Amino acid sequence: MTLERIIDIKVEEQANDEAVWRWLHTVVEKLGEDGMSSDESDTDARTGLPIYRVKNMKWRRKMAHELEMVDKLRLQDRDIYSQKGAKPTARFRDDRNSESQRVAPKGLPKRMYSSAWLEGLTPQTRRKLMVSDEDFAWLNLLRKG
Repeated sequence: MTLERIIDIKVEEQANDEAVWRWLHTVVEKLGEDGMSSDESDTDARTGLPIYRVKNMKWRRKMAHELEMVDKLRLQDRDIYSQKGAKPTARFRDDRNSESQRVAPKGLPKRMYSSAWLEGLTPQTRRKLMVSDEDFAWLNLLRKG
């Protein structure tokens, strides 16, 4: 199951957050596999359950809240998602987690990169990154509660 199915459900329900889920789908699609963090797995000493600590990507714009929305949906609606791929387990994002060694993917819209990280690049490195001039709108999603 993908975000596309969630969007279909939102359309059927005439949900007022359909546009948000379409946008989240676009974010995940643009990032692609190379733009997603890997996890370090651990075991919770108290519960014995697996814990996944998401590695930080210094090149990527802060988007923990947006990606947590997708993760939480997977936890809440397990019956909608395919059993293939990453397990719908809680993932913990924190600035204290380790850094990912993945290199920044080329050609993403400028708003998907960390502006501070981009500013620290040499002009040559920035050219090689082929940052897209696409006018990609970034939604500032409000947290509930």
